Amino acid sequence: MPAPTGPQPVLPATQDWPLHDSATSRRIEHQALAEAAPQALMARAGLAVARLALATAPGARRVWIACGPGNNGGDGLVAARHLHALGWQVQASVLGDDARRPADAAWALQQAREAGVPLSTALPGTSGTPPDLTIDALLGLGQRRGPDGALADAVRRLRATVAPVLAIDLPTGLCGDTGRRLGEIAVVARHTLALLTLKPGLFTA
Repeated sequence: MPAPTGPQPVLPATQDWPLHDSATSRRIEHQALAEAAPQALMARAGLAVARLALATAPGARRVWIACGPGNNGGDGLVAARHLHALGWQVQASVLGDDARRPADAAWALQQAREAGVPLSTALPGTSGTPPDLTIDALLGLGQRRGPDGALADAVRRLRATVAPVLAIDLPTGLCGDTGRRLGEIAVVARHTLALLTLKPGLFTA
């Protein structure tokens, strides 16, 4: 039998799903935010990430979550809080300026702090026990250009780990419309949890 060509589904789908480009996805997001209670979408997104982590890595107990400065990072912090409450060894790297963090992401950071989630502004070292799972919560739908500075360093660290990577919404550095890299480097994720919409760039291979 010849090998299949083109993108292949990782998890079974029970129906066809439409694809939405970045501009349409942002309109859908704005409408959903306007109709939801404060922090409701982020709370649901972070819980979904934690649930997918449990489903795709059921034997995992150690997780490193790379959290960016925006709402993608906030989703990761909500997931960190849930996994921490379940007894996982969570290490969350929180990048970006707290003073410029969006309101929902600032809420997620405060909730994680109050829950006792281990947080750091530094990336983990290469020594010691490696994580069983890593979560890319650096940049999502809002990314317009390739990651640089500390974000690029975090992408390199994610690429260097032997643990599987779960990306939130889009792998950091990937264009949601085309599937091409936005810069020199992008996360290579084993799983991606798309939020609200599926983006064409996740299916172009």
